[in-house]
Amino acid sequence: MTLFAPFGDLTAYTRAVTQAETGHGPLPVWIGDRVDLLDGIALAEQVYGHRRTPDPADTGVLLADEPLPEALRALLAPLARRWITDPARLPETGSVLLAGTYGRLNGDEVGEVAAAAYATGRPLFLLTGRDVHSLSWVVAKQYARVVPGAPVGVVSELDAAEPAQDADVWCGAQDVRRLDVAELALGRVWRRVLFHGNGKDDQLNLGRFTLCGASPVAAQPGTPGPKCSYGLGCTKPQDKLIPARAVRAAELVLANCFSGALAGHALYDPKYLILLNALDGPAQTVVATLTACDGQRPENLAWLTGTVRAGSAAGVINDSLRDINPYPSFAQVGLQSSGLGEESVSEPAPAAQPEFPLHTLGARLSGLLDSGLLGPDHPLRPRLRALSDTLLHEAVRTRDTAPALTAIAQETTSLDLALAHRFAKHHDDPVLAFPTYFGERSVADTPVPLEVPCACGRPLLSYRRRGRVPAVTDTVQVVCARCGDIANTLADAPELRIEAPSRAVAGDTLHVVVEATARRAGTVNLGIVLPVYLDAKVGPVLRRVEAVRAGERVHAAFTITLSTGASPQAYYFCPYAVQDLGISVSRVHFTLGTGRANGREQAAA
Repeated sequence: MTLFAPFGDLTAYTRAVTQAETGHGPLPVWIGDRVDLLDGIALAEQVYGHRRTPDPADTGVLLADEPLPEALRALLAPLARRWITDPARLPETGSVLLAGTYGRLNGDEVGEVAAAAYATGRPLFLLTGRDVHSLSWVVAKQYARVVPGAPVGVVSELDAAEPAQDADVWCGAQDVRRLDVAELALGRVWRRVLFHGNGKDDQLNLGRFTLCGASPVAAQPGTPGPKCSYGLGCTKPQDKLIPARAVRAAELVLANCFSGALAGHALYDPKYLILLNALDGPAQTVVATLTACDGQRPENLAWLTGTVRAGSAAGVINDSLRDINPYPSFAQVGLQSSGLGEESVSEPAPAAQPEFPLHTLGARLSGLLDSGLLGPDHPLRPRLRALSDTLLHEAVRTRDTAPALTAIAQETTSLDLALAHRFAKHHDDPVLAFPTYFGERSVADTPVPLEVPCACGRPLLSYRRRGRVPAVTDTVQVVCARCGDIANTLADAPELRIEAPSRAVAGDTLHVVVEATARRAGTVNLGIVLPVYLDAKVGPVLRRVEAVRAGERVHAAFTITLSTGASPQAYYFCPYAVQDLGISVSRVHFTLGTGRANGREQAAA
């Protein structure tokens, strides 16, 4: 028994729709005089084996200058839970379906709906075709279920990485150069298949081959077309052309720029548009690009694994592209394909991990290495340079960065410890001179009063000092009218707060608590640097504390044992924190007298 039945006569089509609504007979398609659609219908008999009841969209919008045949509207109606005729009346929530012939789905109008759906994370589906007959064919295909056991594949001329295990068939950049891509694309039935390459409205390049959009339908007189429309042949040999309408797939992704350009946005006549050619074929769902995009391996992998969870193939690809194309690049013509029927949805989406601060880390490395702060003989310079080179090499979105980020995080933590040890043992380490060195090469923002007063009780002002050139890292300085600069930090480094006595006598032991607000989960190194003229010892030399989340306050206790021969006068000491090469240094003042010490105050930084 055939699954689809084409009708040239509208009356016969109407009778067949009435019968199909009862669940009997094949799915009717009104082809009119479009006999070219018979090829796609014949191929579809190999792609689909049974009927299905597709999940409808929440709200459908019918865009039509002239009324569609009632029979076609009857098949269209169940594909949305409610229907309206004006996109401006769309509710604020729920999935959206826009239906109408290609000429009625204006790119500007659809673009506004797509942008609104993208901003709120709502699935958006389109149903369209080059004319009412193609639209009838696309609607009928929504009710079909793909044959069991068909593979999922990716064919890419741009993805040179290892095959993804979630694909049954993987043809990467190296494979495209050596295989017969036409035989691969046309020689099997696909459950889902993604083609990825360079191209535009009319074609998608796959090495020596091209997925072609040229259709048997007539072009409109005087409209632009590609080279072949002027009788000059194709840019590729004829035997290397793969008609998009001949690909036997339930879901077909055209991952190249402008593959889904809508009316008013397309360069060429509809005869040559690869989207419309694919819709005339057997695919019930075609995912294509509305505009330019930079889709690469991350999007291929997202499509393979995340479509069911996202509720839309176009939606999951657009979500993956947000970091480089922050707009809706892809659109989906057709509801969720029956090719997803074998996909598992049992596993929840992986929990989002806090993003490692690559940009901040890179800026700090540049400040340490390229500003002149560190001389060529600094012992940590080779390790810092190696980390900087690794960071630049791995900060590419097309790479699988998880292993590299783990290694970068581990080396950063190790360098944090090395810097903290340097500060504890070498009070003259040039890194500790960053407030003056960077400050002289910066411009200060307007100061902002802080709510917390200085340890002396007076108000504090904080201001950011922005580097005049990129290699000079931004810093933040906190000043008191009496005590001067009591805190200096690299921008976005951990914030410090110190609890310590304000007075002491020779031979005393000062008990100091250093508290830091971590910028992210991980290790924070805490310590104290003493000025050379203070005769005292710090214990312990260094403490490492763990923050389990960003914003957590961690603390460590230290002692400063004053020599019995220490001279009575005013002194200071400098607590510090290091995390992700972010350095914070405070200056805490105290007086050494001849009588007994008393009083314990808060020093804020």
